[in-house]
Amino acid sequence: MALVTWDQSYSVSVKKLDEQHQKLFSLLNTLHEAMRQGKVQAVVEDTLGELALYTVTHFRAEEELLRKSNFPGFTAHQAEHQKFIEKVNQFIGDLNASPIAILGFIKNWLAEHILRTDRSYAAYLNAQGVR
Repeated sequence: MALVTWDQSYSVSVKKLDEQHQKLFSLLNTLHEAMRQGKVQAVVEDTLGELALYTVTHFRAEEELLRKSNFPGFTAHQAEHQKFIEKVNQFIGDLNASPIAILGFIKNWLAEHILRTDRSYAAYLNAQGVR
């Protein structure tokens, strides 16, 4: 059972970024499934690490598009990404962090970030010819 399901409400109308968001959802669901099945801690940690790494890859791609398009909210957007990375790294470094708390944080942040922050650049990028 999927923890999160990507649908059109999450679309930012930029194919590459939508695909990356879908991949993030898939990785989050993989982490959820590993935890749900009681996989050993190493599997959960590896999956969390993969999710964290792909998130950084996605943020770089997204920020590059925003920078090239001179998106007016670029600095604030980039700052949100940085805070997320710092929080995930804090979770990864905290041996006592609850995997459920980590999962919940990532799920809530990702959904909220896409729906609120990322969707705010969709019309701007589309008007710049980015699809």
